[in-house]
Amino acid sequence: MAGKKNENVLTSEFLAELYNCAITNNQVCSVVCRYMEDSFLPDPQYQLLNSTLKGHFNEYKTAPQYGIISQRLSSSRAVSELLEEIKEVATSVNPESIRDQFEEYLKLVQFKKIIKEVNKKYEDGERISAMMAFTKEALKLQQFSLKPEEFIDIAQTYEERLRENKVRNENPVAKMVNSFYIDGLDEMNQGRNLRTQLSLFLAMSGVGKSHIARWIGYNAAYISGLDVLHIQLEGAASETTDAYSAMLSGTTTYEYESGKVNNHTLEHLKSMLDTYKGTLRVKAYPKFGKEVSTTDIRTDCDKYREKYGKYPDVIIVDSLDLCTDSSGKNWDSKSLRHKRIATAQDLKDLAGETDSWLVVTYQATIENPDWVNDEKNVLTAFNTSECKGLQRPCTHLISLNQSKKEYREGTMRLYADKFRFCKKGEPFRIALDYEHEVFYDRVRTLNLPQES
Repeated sequence: MAGKKNENVLTSEFLAELYNCAITNNQVCSVVCRYMEDSFLPDPQYQLLNSTLKGHFNEYKTAPQYGIISQRLSSSRAVSELLEEIKEVATSVNPESIRDQFEEYLKLVQFKKIIKEVNKKYEDGERISAMMAFTKEALKLQQFSLKPEEFIDIAQTYEERLRENKVRNENPVAKMVNSFYIDGLDEMNQGRNLRTQLSLFLAMSGVGKSHIARWIGYNAAYISGLDVLHIQLEGAASETTDAYSAMLSGTTTYEYESGKVNNHTLEHLKSMLDTYKGTLRVKAYPKFGKEVSTTDIRTDCDKYREKYGKYPDVIIVDSLDLCTDSSGKNWDSKSLRHKRIATAQDLKDLAGETDSWLVVTYQATIENPDWVNDEKNVLTAFNTSECKGLQRPCTHLISLNQSKKEYREGTMRLYADKFRFCKKGEPFRIALDYEHEVFYDRVRTLNLPQES
């Protein structure tokens, strides 16, 4: 076979034992489905077996057993023969033993990857960054385990964990992610770290869910110096990139779209570019085609890491209702609520695995205009039927509420339906300037009449 040989490919003897356990043992099946990569496997037959196993486990959360997996793969003679070979050569090995061997293999692969990445940083002259990165990744590797979580003795490990926390806070490898860039929400958050968290913004069509997504993306990149990946699932790519560009130059979107940015503004922007420490990158999916899944989003994040050497600090998905989960299941119209919850849970897991802040939007539907125009009412996960239960995987669920009167005024009410570590409060009003792509106009907000 032509091309560079992958030195990490597993042996056929070990694979037979591993997949025999994965087909019959729930815990080993879970581990294989989560961590096995095609590059670890020697041929297309094993890759097809692995993808079929993963599809079954994601749907049913149990190992398939030989009868079911054989039936699913009956159309492929080569894979059927592979299954028979696995049954014949596999011994009655202890599942815990085979799991531990797979764990050692994964650690070895990751260690090689760490050494390669750290060595590149060192050769590029980033010595301090290289040492800090090695310390962080080595600690994560040391803590990595496929075994079920063990009991932790709080008293006996207190001092050790305190030392680790102190070192991590005094020498942070990752930049702090702790702002919504809206004063009322930041007061509620009180500077808490937003990494590994999932924040969902709920709004009716036309109210501004894409505006708040871009507001967070722009400020995270160009005010806080973070690396942002914006994944756009609706509209043309140019709608998002042009809106961000207008924010960058302080012009209207129309002025940027029509090329009417004056030279003074352009020269000022050029002088500012070198001062920006963060990055903002957009990945847009075509409007027509297959439904985007959380697996596609995970792949985008992995490609980002491969290209730029790290995962994004902030990942924005606009919007969740145009995305499906990783199970591969064909959800019918009666199961949409469960589909949304499964998709949100996948994104929450992704936030933890990438150590990123996941910001997502969701379009709600309220058919009664009188209800919307009554400013005593606010959207919640409970009075929006297709959204019930969606708050469970979310750290924050914040609704954007706007009556016709508020639309004319350029204002809206934000309501935190769920905000972890904080009690539910009252809705608060903010001022907007959508013409200049400003979601939160602080000056106008401070001058709004006080609520009686």
